[in-house]
Amino acid sequence: MDNLLKEMKNDFENYLAADRVFSEQEKRKILNQAKYSSSKNSRRLYFPKIISSITLVSLCALIVFLILNLSDAGENSKPATLHKETKVVSEEPIKTLPKYSDKEILEKVSFLQSNIGLGFSEDKVINLLGKDYMEIDNSDSESGSVKQIGYNFLVSDSADQLKISNETDVKSILNRDIGVQFVIGFSNKSEVMWTTIRFADGDSVYMISKGLNGRMIERIHSDTKVLGEQDNLDVIRFTLTPEEEVIYEKFQKDLDEKHLKDLNPISIAKLYIQSQLDSRNDVTYALYTDREEFVQWTKEEDEKIPESHRGTIAQTLTAYNNIDTGKFITVGEIEGYIQYEASKNTEAKSGFRMIKDEDGIWNIAFMPIQ
Repeated sequence: MDNLLKEMKNDFENYLAADRVFSEQEKRKILNQAKYSSSKNSRRLYFPKIISSITLVSLCALIVFLILNLSDAGENSKPATLHKETKVVSEEPIKTLPKYSDKEILEKVSFLQSNIGLGFSEDKVINLLGKDYMEIDNSDSESGSVKQIGYNFLVSDSADQLKISNETDVKSILNRDIGVQFVIGFSNKSEVMWTTIRFADGDSVYMISKGLNGRMIERIHSDTKVLGEQDNLDVIRFTLTPEEEVIYEKFQKDLDEKHLKDLNPISIAKLYIQSQLDSRNDVTYALYTDREEFVQWTKEEDEKIPESHRGTIAQTLTAYNNIDTGKFITVGEIEGYIQYEASKNTEAKSGFRMIKDEDGIWNIAFMPIQ
């Protein structure tokens, strides 16, 4: 712009004389030329700015594109395990603990055995156990009863209170959903003819039957995963004869050894085993020998022995299985033992030690099978 004005000035000086007049037309021509030149230069300056802006925008876009691609590449280069979808592992439902303990179950079994006797009237039974019972179909009974009723005790769900039938509900009992099932058969005189108690101890279900033929406890179901299939080959059953049952009932009331006077050593041993099955620790101790040289601990010390150290029903039945078919062998004047075959799967026979007390009655040696 400055060069253009300088050239115009030189032209004026060369063109105009000292006395020349600068006409209006000439002024207009010069202004128009200056205006045109200024507009042209502005367009020249504006065009590079547009080019620069476009280049800058394109460069920014390119940078953003590269950044995004590099980020994706970085993600894809991570270990494959980081790209795995999170799998929700469904946890197995937590098995809730039984509402009632095994101790409570065994205490209920003991209560039923001790308090419901043969010959009891139906009214007496219902007054003692309550009216929450179910009458069971008795049409095919071979026991001679004319009526059967059943109770479920220590149930986890009230809906199972009256879930009773002739069939043993092994699953519910084994899971402790039902603590104890108690079924009673009545005669035509509405008197108790027999009772059956079903319950679980450890991994097995047991049934205790009591009637005119005596008392029997047997394992009716066992968990083979725990006990092993080989163990299931042996029938585990323990029976008191009617005579033994009568004497046992009398002895546990007063612990007087006069009731044992006419019993043979094997029958006395069976009363000892029955007392262990019933958790009657006082009866068990009363059947031990009282010969001073053979006594190993006092009654007070015996009472302090925890139940967990006394053995389960399964352990008791297994240890003394088939003792009623054993043979009593005397050793000297005051010692002897019962030789029996506890299991058919072993060649060795078991021995159950006994001591004759000063009153002439055979008693149990402390730790008889050790």
